[in-house]
Formats: sequence, C-alpha cells, structure tokens
Amino acid sequence: MSGLVLLIGENPQAHDALIQSLKADGLSVLPVRTLPEALLHLRNPALVVAAVISNVGMRRQQDLDAVLEICSSRPHLPLILAVNELYDLHSEFRTSIRGLHILKTPLEHENSYFAIHDVIESTRSTATPSEIDSRGALNEQSTPAVHQYSETFLSRVGMADVPVLLHGETGVGKEVMARRLCAYSSRANKPFLKLNCAALPSELIESELFGYEKGAFTGATIDKPGKFELAQGGTILLDEIGDMDIRLQAKLLQVLQDGEVQPLGSRRIVKVDVRVMAATHRDLRRGIEEGTFREDLYYRLNVINIVIPPLRERTQEIIPLAETLLRRHLPAGMTAPVITRELQDAMLGYSWPGNVREVENVMRRYLVYQDADVLAREILQLSSTSAPQAEKLQETHHSNGNGNGNVLTMDHLEQSSRQAETKLLLDALGATRWNRRQAAAQLKIDYKAFLYKLQKYGIVEKAKRGAVGA
Repeated sequence: MSGLVLLIGENPQAHDALIQSLKADGLSVLPVRTLPEALLHLRNPALVVAAVISNVGMRRQQDLDAVLEICSSRPHLPLILAVNELYDLHSEFRTSIRGLHILKTPLEHENSYFAIHDVIESTRSTATPSEIDSRGALNEQSTPAVHQYSETFLSRVGMADVPVLLHGETGVGKEVMARRLCAYSSRANKPFLKLNCAALPSELIESELFGYEKGAFTGATIDKPGKFELAQGGTILLDEIGDMDIRLQAKLLQVLQDGEVQPLGSRRIVKVDVRVMAATHRDLRRGIEEGTFREDLYYRLNVINIVIPPLRERTQEIIPLAETLLRRHLPAGMTAPVITRELQDAMLGYSWPGNVREVENVMRRYLVYQDADVLAREILQLSSTSAPQAEKLQETHHSNGNGNGNVLTMDHLEQSSRQAETKLLLDALGATRWNRRQAAAQLKIDYKAFLYKLQKYGIVEKAKRGAVGA
C-alpha cells in the first residue's frame, strides 16, 4: 500500500504502535488533534489521502458536521471512527453516510491495525476504474502539482529533511506542494510558517525572520520572536525567495549553515532546528549572473529542486481540479452545477495564465452564474484575446534567435506581474480617493508594505507628474 493517512487523536503518542504498523505497510501518517483540524487539511485539494482515522468522541455538533462534510466532499475516501460505546452514533447517521467505518476495538488495540488495513484494501479493490487514477489515488482527490511526481518520490523527499527549492509560475501550487511534502515528514505535526519575501521591504523581512528585542528600532516596544524561533522543530517556506534583498541573503545563508539566529538588537544567540523550503517564479541562475542572487545560497537551498509546470502543460488536471474547487466553495445545501461538455471544451482550450488561482476564481464565478453557456462564452473570449499576445511573444522569441525560452518567459511573467500589481494598487487608491491607509486595508496588506510597493513602482512620483496611467 501507499498514500497518506490522517490520524485524529488528542494524544498522538498513544498511537505510536499503530503508526509504526501503518508505516511498515508503506503508508505515511499525518497526526492531527481534532476533526475540524483534519477537515482544514482535507479542504486543500492538493492533499491526496488514503484514509482518515479518528479516535475522538463524537459528542459535539461540530464533530458530526465535520464527518458529514468529509464524507460528502470525498465520497470515496474511507473514514474510520473508533467511537466510545457510551457516545455511539445513531444507526441512521451511521448507515446514511458512504465511506464511514466503525471500529469495534479501541484504536490502541493491536487488532485495530488489521481492521484498518482491511478497510483501506477493500476500498481500493472495490473502487471502479473511473474512480481511480494512474497513481492508485481516487479521482476525487486529483490535484494540481502532483501528477508528475509519484507518491514514492514525494514521500522520500518529504521524509528526507533537507532543503527544497520549488520553481514555477505564480499560482501553480508551490505552497501546496510545500505543505504536501511537510505532511510526509517527521515535522508534520510541528509549525509550518510562510513568509513572502516580495510582500515586505527587507528591513521588515529581517525582523520577521529573526525577531527583535525591545528598543532595537523605533516602534520595537516589546520583544518579538522571529519565524525561525516560532517554527522550532517545524518548517519555514520562504516564498518568492528570488525577491529577497542580497544583503539579507547573506544572513539567511549564515542561519542555514550554523543553525543559529540572533534577534535584532540582541546579543542572544538562539539555536534553531527548522527545515527550510523556498519557492520562486524567477530564474535564479540568471539572478546569479546579474548579481541579484547569491550563488552560495542557491546551492545551499538547491538540494532538492522541484519544477511545477504551469497548468496549460497539465491539461488532464484542469477538469478534475475545477470539479474539486467547485465542491470546495459550494454553499451548504446547494447542488453543484454541472461542468458541461461545451464548458469543458472552452476550459481545455484556454491557457490559464493565472494557473490554479484563476481556475478557482472561475469556479466561484460559476457558482454565482449557474449558467455554463455564459461562462463558456467568457472563457472563449479570454482565449481569443490572449492568443494574439501569445503569438506575438512567440514571434519575438524567434526573431531574437533566443534559444533559451525559459529566460524570455520569466521576463514576460515579471513584466506582466509588475503591471498587474501596479494596476491593483492604483485601483485601490482610486477607490479610496488616494487615502493610502484605507487602500492598504482594502488590499489587506500591511501599511508599511503598501508604502514600500508605492515607492517600488514609483506611483507617487508618477501621480505628481500627472502621469499615473503611463
């Protein structure tokens, strides 16, 4: 057997024997403490799960609601409950839910392993071919950024406890992949913290990563631990590492080499045990050539390099992904609209420059429209407007005689991203009559980060010259 098992219990140490038996079967185990916490993981369409095992009492309504949502959103996923007889489920509840299995022995009993093994095996053997994909995972769990890597590869990388560098366009699922690898690791039940290196100025990133002491700078009124301290024993994802200031890269390299951080304004040295993953849409090798990225940091991070292709190169995933995201945002009591053949054809013919995020937005729009023809026409219109741009890009590529298409793509992506972000900032400013604090609040970003972006794109200077739209 292979795959990931979610094990729910308030005391994970009590299930050590069961965990070892499952791992001996080739399964990975992700321990969580409550059913609602497990539900948060299962709402993530990138998490492929072989079974869910629960050892918590079904006394609260939120636990019953979580069970109902798990079984309805993933009907082919076996859910195994070890329920105390005193709080046994009503027979109507038990028989009305597909995929629900009740253990007759306590989870700590040695016989529980054999019962769980039989449930997982019988579920796999009775599933129809249309319900199972090429990896043996049920189609209900088809997810982005996973098909090109086997379960064995992902579990080995996850358990290796080495740095991982994730490459891919914006929205392809780099964070999803990082969380998936973390779920396979021995740090799965430890903190997973993320820092976007492009969203904050370098001064704020430094204080966020390493922490600071009271009085270290203006506004530092209390001691604050950094993410490396907060993630002790866990994992940190440094998103958009290619945008990190080169001076800060040197400090990060020192932390990776020594396993120590020094908070700003402090003489205190803190030993840290944290696994670092990094993600970027940039060509870091080109950054090295241009002097914007340190070569030694690149090789320190690049132990495992995972490239996640854009969604347009994974067309077989588009429809299953859309169906998963459609169910994910489906309001309670509402029936999911069918993705018709015409709508499928329109979706498969579109390039999806926004990747998974764009698919999610389109599916949320579909829940509002409830009209497949209207949505299909919108997508076809998007396809017709984006095709000439793609052809123009291709012509430029050939006329330059540039054999390295990857560099050209990165340039185009960076320019498009800059234009889109500038427009977003200007729209927010316009909607708030250029009240910067209100605009930052509307965009849900830190005010200092908002000011940094205005300075970065020269928006204030353009406005003074009366050339904001330039």
